[in-house]
Amino acid sequence: MFRRRSGFTLVELLVVVAIIALLVSILLPSLSRARSLSKQVKCGGNLKQIGSAMQMYLQSNRDWFPAWSVWHVWGFYGTEQDGTGGDAEGPAWTEMLRDDGSLPSINIYQCPSFPADLKVSYFESAYAAWERYESRSTNQSWVRSPSEFVLSGDCTNPMFYAAPFGSNEELNINDADMDNATQPCLDWARSVHLGTNLNVLFADGHVLPYARFVKSEMSLDTIARGVAWGEIEMAEDP
Repeated sequence: MFRRRSGFTLVELLVVVAIIALLVSILLPSLSRARSLSKQVKCGGNLKQIGSAMQMYLQSNRDWFPAWSVWHVWGFYGTEQDGTGGDAEGPAWTEMLRDDGSLPSINIYQCPSFPADLKVSYFESAYAAWERYESRSTNQSWVRSPSEFVLSGDCTNPMFYAAPFGSNEELNINDADMDNATQPCLDWARSVHLGTNLNVLFADGHVLPYARFVKSEMSLDTIARGVAWGEIEMAEDP
């Protein structure tokens, strides 16, 4: 009469553990990619909502986008802290859009791929308005190719953020009024999404991920096509 085994042998257990470890090593990268893609999709959704809010803002402000200024700390405007601790007096463009009532929720300024303590991770396009008109706001009538004009996107320039994510040692604040008037915001060498991509919002409301500046599809100039940051002086009016 044979005695029935009541458990696994040591060899069988080791085989099972090895198989589980192999499956985990195969699945973990896929799960990580799926999480990163989910964050990038949510970020794109945030930018689309910002684009919709911008359009609503235009309707009640004579076709002017929210004005940008200098450095602002999120939440200081409207409180006793306004104009203190590195914050410039008055509202950031993000706060102007918030107070206009166009935003469905405040946390859409937070890209989930950025550190959680950053209240704002998107910029407003200001380069063309400042270089061509010395204006702190862009008028919609200036934008000749809305489907190519970069209106906003992920701001990955470390100068807009305090350490450890950024390198702003002078003011040591995270700017809530980020714009590309005097320095670029789309730092293509510093991606936060899967596949070295940055999300870009265009003036017509569509959002796409890019790993580099594509002249045939985007422009930071309101007039000329295919203009990257720092190239307006070389651009010819069409």
